[in-house]
Amino acid sequence: MTARPALLLALLALAACKRTPAHPDAGTRSASHTPAAPLAPSGDDAPIYRVDPSVLDHPGTLSGTVRWNGSPPAVAPTPVPVSGNPDLCGATQVDPTLVVAADGGVANAVLWLSDIARGAAPDLAPVTIDQRNCRYEPHVVALPLGAEVRFGNGDHGLMHNVHAYYGYDDDDNWFNQASPHGVTVAKRLQRAGVARLICDAGHTWMLAYVHGFTHPYFAVTDAAGRYALRAVPPGRYTLRFWHEGWSRRAMEGTRPRFSPAVETSVVVDVPAGAAVTKDFSLGADAVATAR
Repeated sequence: MTARPALLLALLALAACKRTPAHPDAGTRSASHTPAAPLAPSGDDAPIYRVDPSVLDHPGTLSGTVRWNGSPPAVAPTPVPVSGNPDLCGATQVDPTLVVAADGGVANAVLWLSDIARGAAPDLAPVTIDQRNCRYEPHVVALPLGAEVRFGNGDHGLMHNVHAYYGYDDDDNWFNQASPHGVTVAKRLQRAGVARLICDAGHTWMLAYVHGFTHPYFAVTDAAGRYALRAVPPGRYTLRFWHEGWSRRAMEGTRPRFSPAVETSVVVDVPAGAAVTKDFSLGADAVATAR
């Protein structure tokens, strides 16, 4: 990037931040990539992951569904009031924190193996999050370290701003970048764990999550609540579950704050060549259960 465009984006980011209220989760996956060195662990108890084709002679699959335990119409979150650009964004926006299909499938839950040490190479194809209709689409994404997240702005006439934090608090900044219409902002993921995205350009309801992993054994549930982990080496693993949480607990200015993420885990055995099913249920009491 030349100095002039870089300076322009920096000035746009500053202008966007000045519009902040009081205080303040698609792309095509293609080629695989073999890291030149072992990848760092995802957590304190996670092993260093190594690409090792020798353990993939008779891999298995691990799949299942996340379902809501109750009546879906009773759990739909109320719309979020629009505080900025209502002429273009509408008077309210759909709350994206809990998406339940008619048959009970829960979208946007993340499942992964937390203790896998060897296996397939991560796919480093870029993932795109668009800002469209004054929302982040998709709302939750997951990708391996080293992959690129690309942020687009499909909202004509609107300046957006992507402000990313590692974790759930506002004290661990990843980046803060102006996002004009028609400009793609690209950031490479360099830390495992969850990052939270908000917009500081007056669109305080906008929210998304990016999950980073050191390996390829993760998935985000689709609109029907389904997930699948493929090419899993035979073995015993800890399968982790995450959902962001959906109860609005407070407001910071015009920005809603939600209840803590719902997390659980279960030990699973994946025999050689087997197709293993592990389902989860999520309920109004904010508890996830493996079954």
